[in-house]
Amino acid sequence: MITIDQELEIKAFLKKKNLSKVMSNEIYDHFVVQILNVMKDNMTFQEAFLRTKIEWQYELEMVKADLFSFKKIARIEKATLQLRFKKIVLSSVVFALLGFSVLVFLNDYFYLLQTGLLIILFAMLFYNFVFRKMKFREYYELSFHPLILRNLILGSVLFFAVGYFTHSTNFWEAGINSVFLVYAATVQIQLLYFRSKKVNVLL
Repeated sequence: MITIDQELEIKAFLKKKNLSKVMSNEIYDHFVVQILNVMKDNMTFQEAFLRTKIEWQYELEMVKADLFSFKKIARIEKATLQLRFKKIVLSSVVFALLGFSVLVFLNDYFYLLQTGLLIILFAMLFYNFVFRKMKFREYYELSFHPLILRNLILGSVLFFAVGYFTHSTNFWEAGINSVFLVYAATVQIQLLYFRSKKVNVLL
């Protein structure tokens, strides 16, 4: 049987790993089960706790969250975040391709798509701030999110490359740039949505 003090010791150890609440609770349950199983072999709590920590050493190793992030998180949390990032990027690419189709076949309606995305983006911001789902400091941190930083770099390269090859200084007129802006807005909307639902997106 594990005492309350021992439970607190396990929670204190996991707290140092900067895990999200959901991930921390899940790993905590695994820790308790493993420790209890090891203690059946006439081991003390500390011995069982040490063995469990060693078994989880690789998954709980602190690593950089992303190439464009200064934050360190547990490897197991990073795997979950990277999978979430891939889903965000994939859905944004699909929506950008939809935007490209609208631009090609229904050009007159493309501005409606852009306007709709801007309205959704500002509505998400309004919702997060008014209902206190996000503080200004968190929004500031979100502005430097790895996915947004990648978009800024990719967008800058894309805009100037298109401008260079088309000899145009008006970057916004090029269709590919407009489609990219649809992609970038979709990424940011999803990040704000996850944040409003208290889902970890590296904040």
